[in-house]
Amino acid sequence: SLLPAVLLGGAACLLSSRYAGRSATDSFVSVSSPAVRGRTAMRGFKEDFESWRSSLTPEERKMVQTQATGEYNKKFRKTPEFSK
Repeated sequence: SLLPAVLLGGAACLLSSRYAGRSATDSFVSVSSPAVRGRTAMRGFKEDFESWRSSLTPEERKMVQTQATGEYNKKFRKTPEFSK
C-alpha cells in the first residue's frame, strides 16, 4: 500500500523538475524581436519628421520654435499664441 504513494510522489517530482527550468518566455509561439521593429519604425518617423520640418515656412518654423521653448512656461501656455 506504500508503493502507489511512492510512485505518485516520484512522478510528481519528475514532472516538477522537468518544467521548473522553463520561464514564461519559453512558449511555442514565436514573437519577433521588438528592437528590430522599433528601429525600423523610428527610421520611418525620422524621415517623415524631416520632410515635414523642411516643408515649413520661416514663419511656421519660428512659431513652432516659440511654442517648443515655452512648453513648460505656465504664463506662455495661457497665451493664445501657444494654442495656435
